[in-house]
Amino acid sequence: MNRTLYTLLLHLALPLILLRLAWRAWRAPAYARRVGERFALGLPELCPGGIWVHAVSVGESIAAAPLIRALQARHPELPLTVTCMTPTGSERIRALFGDRVQHCYLPYDLPWAAARFLDRLQPRLAVIMETELWPNHVHQCVRRGIPLALANGRLSARSARGYGRFARLTGPMLAELRWLAVQSETEAERFRALG
Repeated sequence: MNRTLYTLLLHLALPLILLRLAWRAWRAPAYARRVGERFALGLPELCPGGIWVHAVSVGESIAAAPLIRALQARHPELPLTVTCMTPTGSERIRALFGDRVQHCYLPYDLPWAAARFLDRLQPRLAVIMETELWPNHVHQCVRRGIPLALANGRLSARSARGYGRFARLTGPMLAELRWLAVQSETEAERFRALG
């Protein structure tokens, strides 16, 4: 599967995505808030031209904290934006950093939503924590000349097999990353094997 087919399937799945979001909102009301951000609509005020770090949920937010503090110390003149995908991740980011970082949900991996988000944020650098890689977000960064790094990357043997099944989608996406910092040499080999 290539990125065009992936994007088509994602658009076709939008009704199911919205149903799942509604179901999650019914079970956890926090999912009902800030729905527009998931489509890059109604984003909060964001100062452009800084560093963007994506930490999908609570665990990645905690793992990203030392990196975020180091980036703030090294580049205090740049705004730092931290995105996530879950209400609990959002709460953790706010608890860790308060208003010292900009924060919103990362929009779903639809090309138009990713483009709108990046046009608003205009980051100088994008850092993705662990392995939260989305083909359209990665491609939109590359189109805009935004260097993209993977930090604290991990890739289990099972995940590597899954990525390998969709090599026409994942290979080009991984090739577009500028820098990969992974947790072990074993995982580095898995990433190399995927291209």
